[in-house]
Amino acid sequence: MSSEGWQDLRGRVPDLLGTWQAALTGAILLGLIGGALADRKPSTAVLLCVVLGGVIALAMLGERAFPWAVVIVAVIPWYPFVAQNAEAPVVRQKVLCSAVAAAPLAPWLWSLATRGSRTRPSRGALLMGVLFAALAVLIYDTLGKFSALISSGIVGFVFIGVTFLCARRFGQGRGWLAAAFGGLLILGVLGAYAYLKAPSNRVGYFAGYPITYGALVVGLLPAALLFAYQRSRLLAGALATGSAALLIFSESRSSWVAATVMLIIAVILQARAGNYRGLAAVSAIIVVLAGLIVGTGSLHRIVEKKLSSNIGATQSVTHRQWSYGYAVETIGHQPVFGAGAPGFSSQEAANKTSIGAIDNGYLSITVDMGLIGLFGALIPIGVALRVLGRCLRLGVTPRQELALALGIIGMAVVTVFYDSFYWAQIDLLLGAMGGVLSVRLARIAEPGVSSRRRPARRGRGRSPIRWAT
Repeated sequence: MSSEGWQDLRGRVPDLLGTWQAALTGAILLGLIGGALADRKPSTAVLLCVVLGGVIALAMLGERAFPWAVVIVAVIPWYPFVAQNAEAPVVRQKVLCSAVAAAPLAPWLWSLATRGSRTRPSRGALLMGVLFAALAVLIYDTLGKFSALISSGIVGFVFIGVTFLCARRFGQGRGWLAAAFGGLLILGVLGAYAYLKAPSNRVGYFAGYPITYGALVVGLLPAALLFAYQRSRLLAGALATGSAALLIFSESRSSWVAATVMLIIAVILQARAGNYRGLAAVSAIIVVLAGLIVGTGSLHRIVEKKLSSNIGATQSVTHRQWSYGYAVETIGHQPVFGAGAPGFSSQEAANKTSIGAIDNGYLSITVDMGLIGLFGALIPIGVALRVLGRCLRLGVTPRQELALALGIIGMAVVTVFYDSFYWAQIDLLLGAMGGVLSVRLARIAEPGVSSRRRPARRGRGRSPIRWAT
């Protein structure tokens, strides 16, 4: 065979690889399923069917498999639908932790196997990988055994970094808007079912706790709204109205504050860019939401109850005041590495109060993992702030970048009032959105200036570090 033929065959190998791998894997798994059914083990057959469905989805979706995998794992109802307090998940911790780990790693490994798109090497990403590897070693050294690491809170925190680094390989951001829209629809359907099943209860216990549910809604809402708006303004209005109702029925004031902050930021950015159509769209959303709250009796009563004048005497507020004093004192004793394991602060709070949590995720993670752990958790939020700062400075409003950045900021605002870093679903969204934005950040340029035309800056006498992400 000529050299040109060999070159053409080598160029087609990645495409052929994905096709025959999917077919071969499907055939093998179908055989295993048949054997399991013949052996009368339906649970094994169901598990293999799920694996087969995942493999086929990876083959069909390509790069879009990453956001869909992350969002689906984040919105699955892992906890009981009806509850009065936070309860244990309906599945074992091993299953939940495996799903959290598989969501970013499976698409990433598939992309490596099929030689999918790559991202330019980054020293910062390398240092982030070292940081989270060191944090994982610190947690293992503190707890003393591997079985103690099998907890959704611990795995979720560590996978902020893992998901961030995996997401950098999918920097094109394909599929994020559709995945966010689908995820928000799932949360809406589940929320409606939970409300119909127990109208007197707060909505969102199936996500672990109503505040977790609210954080997931505000995290997915900007990208979902953009997806809907690109297809129909009526669809976008209906989505905004339904999401507002879900947030109100969750009775999560922190999510209400987050949604308000997101709206304020959107207004400022649209005004800075002189985008009056965008301002009109945001204003229309505000008017619709205000009319919904005022005109609907049940929603109005919930809002009035949560914003009543005796809010300063509620248990959550008094507990939060205790949490701040305890956290500041404890951090002063162990500022760098903290207690060395996630969950220490919640155990101390449960021993000293009736609420087993410190109602501030930033203080909680600093008590448990020190300033080093806090720095690692803040990386995705820092990337989102850089995106918003660049958009404000340049007077531009790139839609997808702003949607992802606003989603991160919404979840970050909720974290001011809640231990968000110990909920794996929120961690997955933070890491995934932050990783994609870290790649797309350099593409944000002034109007009429292409980021591809910017000359690359290289230090004298230095060669760039090259490693795969």
